[in-house]
Amino acid sequence: MTKATVTVANVFTSAGKFLKGDVVDLPADEIKAINEIRAGALEAEKKPMFAKKAKAPASKKRAIKENGAMRADISSNINTDKA
Repeated sequence: MTKATVTVANVFTSAGKFLKGDVVDLPADEIKAINEIRAGALEAEKKPMFAKKAKAPASKKRAIKENGAMRADISSNINTDKA
């Protein structure tokens, strides 16, 4: 089954009558047949070529170093403007 959007005023399918803008779930063969009879009556949704993968959440940085010192207490950062 393929989802298609009706682009004409109305169209009759095996699933019933649909109006312009309706999304219809029909077999690809039926969509092809309807479009041959009535050019451009249904516009099939395009499937993406590549599925997007969900990104892993970024690891959170801790304010405390492994040795127990706070990040702001690091001696190399003493003279930097923190504002």
